[in-house]
Order: sequence, then C-alpha cells, then structure tokens
Amino acid sequence: MQFVFPTHLQLGNEHSEGFHQELLRGLTHKLNNLLAVIQGFSSLILMTDDLDPGISENMQHIREASVGVANLSERVRGAGGCAKLQMQALNLNEYLSVVQAALLEPFSKNGLQLEADVQQGLPPINADPTKIKDILIEVLKNAAEASGPVGGRAMLKIAGPGGITPVEQRRVDILISNTGSTIPPDKLPQVFRAFYGSKTSNHLGLGLTISAMLAHQMGIQIGIASENNTTSVWLSCPVA
Repeated sequence: MQFVFPTHLQLGNEHSEGFHQELLRGLTHKLNNLLAVIQGFSSLILMTDDLDPGISENMQHIREASVGVANLSERVRGAGGCAKLQMQALNLNEYLSVVQAALLEPFSKNGLQLEADVQQGLPPINADPTKIKDILIEVLKNAAEASGPVGGRAMLKIAGPGGITPVEQRRVDILISNTGSTIPPDKLPQVFRAFYGSKTSNHLGLGLTISAMLAHQMGIQIGIASENNTTSVWLSCPVA
C-alpha cells in the first residue's frame, strides 16, 4: 500500500511558530471576542418575554450564525498551525478507555461497529492529549462517514515498535482503515488541502488539514493510502 503524505503543505518550524501563525492566532482571538458580544446580546434579547415571534426567529438565526462562525474560527486556527500544545508522555492503552465514548460517537451515529486491534503494553508516546484526540476524532469520523452508507467496515489497529515500523525507530503506529470506497489516485494528494473535499456543503474540508497541522506540531507522521476499495490513514507517533 502506497501512502501519500502532506508534503505539499510545506510544513516546517516557520509554519508553526512564525509571523503568520501569530497573526492568525491574534485575529481569531479578536474575532471571538466580537462574536461573544453578539452571542451575549442576542441571548439577552431572546430572554424577553413579550418578544415578537418574527424578531425572536431572526435573533435565533443571528445567534446560531455567530456560534457557527466561532466554531469555524477555532478550526481555521487549528488548520493554520496555531494550536497551543501541552506535550506529555501519554499511555495510549489507558487514554483510549478515557476517550472511548467520543471516538465511537461517529460510528454510533452511522449505525456501525469499529473493529479494534490495540496491542497491550504499548510504550507511552509524546503527544498533547487533547490534540491527539482531535486527530483521532477527525480521522475516525471520516472512516465512519465513508463506510456507513455503503455497508463497509471500519478498523483501528495500534501497534508498538516493531509491529508496523522497525523496532529501532521507536514509534507507535496507528492505522485507521475503512472499506467501501477508493479515493482516485489523482485526488489522493489533495485530501490534506484546506477546503478540499467531496462531501456536502455542511463539511468545511478542514478535518485532514487540521490533523496534518496538529500531527506536524507534535512530531507525528501522517499519511493516507487508498486502493482495492480500502482507505487507510497512518499515524506514526514517537515513543516518549
């Protein structure tokens, strides 16, 4: 299986700590402050007992739109490599049990089962607990949405050093795969690009971009392969 990596994003230290990232971080912070004012005042207006129904409906639309923009702002900040990290030694065997409900939610929503093969006694990896969760949720959600409508399968495999990559590289590897569809070879290099995607307009096309940026900041290698009706995302994490 031939994996494609987000090399076209030209990730480097300047992309996670440079001027443009500081600018984007500051702009989204200011934007969120303004959106908080809109949300606060629209909520106060909606609490009025004798509010005209037409005005109430319009204010509800304003509030929902401001919440949506705030969520988009946070995702754009992540896609821009501006996330603040809290790196630590993370025991995946224990961690997965803590975040299990959040990871399985996309599969419950789509009426699917996630087939899991997690090696016991994994060495701890060096990662931010919140950000590695964000990556896993994004990738697992894609797997659930791709396999669900066509009756495919979704699989999670986690192996320690020597299981997938050579033991001397000291890496824990995570493979998330789904059957039921194949991404065309000419489309595969584009999947990490921001706003690229073949889903509905409700999807922003930022999930894999954010995943690639967060993975880069944590020193995690991410790649994707798709062939023979199976798509796999590979996360290769350094041992702490």
